[in-house]
Amino acid sequence: MGALVQGNFRKFSADLHFDAQDLPHSYAHITIDLGSIDLASEESEDEIRGKHWFNIQSFPQARFDSSDIRIVGPNQYLVWGLFQLKGISKPLRIPLKMSYDHGGRSAQGRFTLKRNDFDVGDGTWSATDTVADEVTVDYRFTLVP
Repeated sequence: MGALVQGNFRKFSADLHFDAQDLPHSYAHITIDLGSIDLASEESEDEIRGKHWFNIQSFPQARFDSSDIRIVGPNQYLVWGLFQLKGISKPLRIPLKMSYDHGGRSAQGRFTLKRNDFDVGDGTWSATDTVADEVTVDYRFTLVP
């Protein structure tokens, strides 16, 4: 297996409404600009934007739309929804931890996706001996009223 590669997306939009006292009316709609990926090198970024990976010419965005949010512990929630990448939609469950400090709020968590579920790294790249199938996603949002 190759080395761990970390990256982030510089452009995304999020329409979030979170009210711990009214979870049925809370929601998350997140759109990620896949072309804004920031990796260790320009060569890697160009490769992952290409047709075998994200194929941003045909699928420039990924999207998550929540369908249910439930409390599972103090300031801890599970968010269910539909994640769409490369035209493929799959249900996804995302853990969320809310933090409150200095009058502000933040939401953070970690979950795992299987890239082959979304044809990311297709053809010869679908093998998992060089690039792992599981991709760990860490996220953090600072929420402002």
